[in-house]
This record gives sequence, structure tokens and C-alpha cells, in this order.
Amino acid sequence: MGGAKNCPETPRQKMIGMMYLVLTAMLALNVSTNVLNAFGLVDKSLHISLENAEEQNEQQYTRFEQMYHDTPDKFTQNNSNYYERIDSLRAASDSLFNYIENFKREVHRLVDGPEVPDSIITRKIEGMSDFDSPSRYAKAMFDPVSGKPNGVELRERITRYREQLVKIRRAEPRLTPRPGQSQERFERFNQILAEVRENINQVFATDSAPDNSGLMLSWEEVIFEGMPVGACMAILTKYQNDIRAFEGKTLSWFQTQLGSQDYKANYIQAYVIPKSSYVLQGGQYEAQIILAAVDTTDKPHYFVDGVELGEDGIFRASATSVGVHPFSGKVQYRKGRRMAEVEFSSQYEVGQPSASVMNHDLNIIYRDYNNKYVVSAPGVTDSQLKLNVSGATVKREGKFYIVRPTADAKTVKLSVMADMSGKMVQMYENTYKVKELPTPTPYLVDNGKQVDEQKTKLKQLNDKTILEIGYGADGILDLGFEVTSFETYIQRKSIKSSGNKFSKTQLKQIKQLQKGDLVVIQSIKYRQMGGAEMTYKGSPMVLILN
Repeated sequence: MGGAKNCPETPRQKMIGMMYLVLTAMLALNVSTNVLNAFGLVDKSLHISLENAEEQNEQQYTRFEQMYHDTPDKFTQNNSNYYERIDSLRAASDSLFNYIENFKREVHRLVDGPEVPDSIITRKIEGMSDFDSPSRYAKAMFDPVSGKPNGVELRERITRYREQLVKIRRAEPRLTPRPGQSQERFERFNQILAEVRENINQVFATDSAPDNSGLMLSWEEVIFEGMPVGACMAILTKYQNDIRAFEGKTLSWFQTQLGSQDYKANYIQAYVIPKSSYVLQGGQYEAQIILAAVDTTDKPHYFVDGVELGEDGIFRASATSVGVHPFSGKVQYRKGRRMAEVEFSSQYEVGQPSASVMNHDLNIIYRDYNNKYVVSAPGVTDSQLKLNVSGATVKREGKFYIVRPTADAKTVKLSVMADMSGKMVQMYENTYKVKELPTPTPYLVDNGKQVDEQKTKLKQLNDKTILEIGYGADGILDLGFEVTSFETYIQRKSIKSSGNKFSKTQLKQIKQLQKGDLVVIQSIKYRQMGGAEMTYKGSPMVLILN
């Protein structure tokens, strides 16, 4: 609560400011190293999938270039130039992908300094617990070309890419059936287009969202406000992963449109497609082994570490120990009259169970207050998590869990459970101390500015001056208190006002005062919005006219 030059801080304000700094530091320390490391593991896992997707997409682009060189007429059909649309897909995807990569690079340098070399950029961050830099770069720093805040520019670029994907896929709804197309097939076709649009819109959604109080937050505020750097990097890498994934899906769709049966397979390649390459201890790793250009009438045989899998090619392994687990195998298939085989290798990583539990307001639990918690765990969806409490009640409101201690509780225990394939695994447990809400402080506000009690101007005490009570503009809580009545004690005479403004009688007495006179404000009554009326028990306010 810093004071302006014409409104220096009182000793009480300095004390409150120091408490706020200490509590903020305690909040930062509440984010464990395991949680921050887990964000790094998630980001690493996403980069592994990202590299595989980029390699496969590049192979598809190469095949399209060869096809266009051999049979250019095939790319012009149904009043569409497919090669131009494929080029547009590549340009749009690379543009957004590279912008996000630069966004991550600048945040990294903002955290660890401009001297960070390109060789480790965005992958080895020292300040993983930095909560300020992502929000500062997104909201307070501006794109050099558009002049908009970087977060706004990123949101608008994602929105444009989403719209471009819909246009490239020609996923806009058809208004009339094609010649010879039945009404049933026309409706089914439009339903497929709608599913494509919905899928694209969900993954690249940039809509605003309400917070717990109903205030609408922009996409960039939801993504970057109050987030540690490690979490932001993982989220941005996830968007890059989505770009390459949808780029690959669209390329596969183009391949189908152009007639995949005309492709010439000049090599055979085995692929390992995991549902997730990051698995929690106690969970299960699952991957699909597929073979490209396979004859579906003669299914191949899949082997992992010498053991043959089922004909579906699904490999499962119990995650019993933490660390990286490599595996290898082969796929046998019929090639003419003889059997051939292709070898493959991959790995999965098992991490320790961990959860991120962040008190939205403080790192302690207040009595008679809606303590807001956000609960998450790396590699686990929100629907798989459950928050259990002891010594309090809990209910879900949007993205928050609202925890209220019971009347006699001195501590509250929180535990997070995750449903891992039907088995409940404990991800987190901690006991919190229950504290009473701090006593609010009264202060006068004139024309939007706080009145200095030690240097009060007579003109600052007018019919528009408001007596407020709370924790100040920089307070750690905002409970919405309102003053219901107060008294002024001037020249040994007390006058009461109903409400939070000076009464006409009080103002008449105030106008008769001179420089050096005192105005005492006492017997202040207030209430929290919707609560019972309370009496302020602190020292009276003493205004010295200057």
C-alpha cells in the first residue's frame, strides 16, 4: 500500500504493506519443487509428441509435392485447387507455431535474463516459480508490429488460425444438396461438417470466461494471470502440439480427398502412438502399435520385448516404478509369398503422483469466508480429480472449490484423489490452520482518492466524501464491506450520520472549523454484504485539518 508524494504512508499502512509482502512470499513458497518439475515433465512429454507429429507432417508434405509433380491435374477437382489449400495450411500453421515459439522465448528471457542462449531457450528455465513474468509479458508488453498487448495479439492469431482451419477444410455448412444427393446423405454430410467445426472451435477456443464473482475474464487473463512460468510453457507447448495435430489431421483429410488408394508405398514404417507418454505411478501406460501401408485383409503380428500382442496391436504396461522405461519390438507382415518384419523402439516415462493445490486468496484458510481453491494434477483431467476435506464443507463453483471451515474447527485437512483407470490414487494431502478474518480499517475517500488523516483539507470533507471500511485497494481480501452509520465528535459534540456519508448537520458543523482543528470519527458500524451489522472496535479516526 504505497503512499503518493502528497499522501505519505502512516505507520499502520506501512505495517499492513509489509504483512502483504510476507504473505505473498509465503504463497509463492507454497508451490512445491515437485509440482514445478511436473510441469517440466509435461512440457517434455508434449515436445516428444510434437517432434513425432512434425516428422509425420513433413513426410506427408513431401508425398504431396511428389504427387503434384507426377499428377498435377489430380489436385484440381470439385472447383478447388487442393495444392494451394495445402500450401495455405502449411503457411498458417507455421506462422502461428513460430509466433508461439517466439512468445515462449521472450517470456523465458524475461524470467532468466536476455543472456539466455538459443540452445536452451524455453526448455531449461531457472525461474520456474515466477508468477509475474507471463502476465507482465502478455498484458503489459506490446507486439512491435500490431502495437497490441502480446497476449491480445496471441489470442487474435489463434482466433484467425481457427477460422482459417474451418475454411481450408471447407467445413462451413452446406445450404442445399448437391445434384443427385439424397436429403439423408445431405443431412449426414452437414452433421460431419458441424462435428469438424466443433472440434476445431473447442481446441482453439479463445472465449472470455467468468471468474467466481461473475466478472468476465479475457482468454489471456485466464491463461497467464497468476500462472507460474512452468505451467504457462506447458500450456503454450500444448497449443503448438494442437497446431501440428490438426495440421496432420487436415493433411490426412486431403489425402483421402485426393484418393489414398493411388499412393505408391515404397517403404514400410512402424509407429508407436501412445495415449499419453507421461504416466503417473499406479496408473497404466497404453500405446497403439500401427504399421503404415498395411494390407487389412492380412493383419500383421505385433511383438514387444519378445511377447506377441493381440491383433489390435495395443501395448499395455503397469507403471510400477518411477523413471523412463524403454521398450522395443517388431511388426511381422506378409510381403508377397514371404513374411517380412519392421523393428521399432520407443519409451514412456512414469512420474511421482503430485497435485497443485493453490488457495486463490491466501495460503491459509479463513473462517466465515469462501476460500477458493483451484485443484489440478499433471497428466490427470479435471473430471478424474476429487477434493476431500476434513473440518470444513466444500462445494464446486465453476473452476473453484469453495472451502468453509466449520464453526469449531482449528485445522482443515485437504486431500486430492485421482481416478486412475478405476483405482483411486492419493495425489496430495495437507493440513491448514484456520484463522479469523483480520479486522478491516476505516478510511475516507474523496473524489476517488483516500484522504490523509494527518493532512486533511477542509474541502475534502463534503457531501460526496465516503467513509469506507475494508482492507484497502492493495488488500489481500475483498469482502465487500459497507458502512451503515458513524458519529463525528467535534468540539465536544457528537453527531450521528446514517449511512456512509456526512449528514447535513455534520457538514454544517465542519464548515465552521479552521486549520488545526480536529474531527474525530467514532462509533462506526458496518456489515459485510448480506451479513449482520458489526461495530468497529479499533481506535477512532482523528482527522487534523490542514
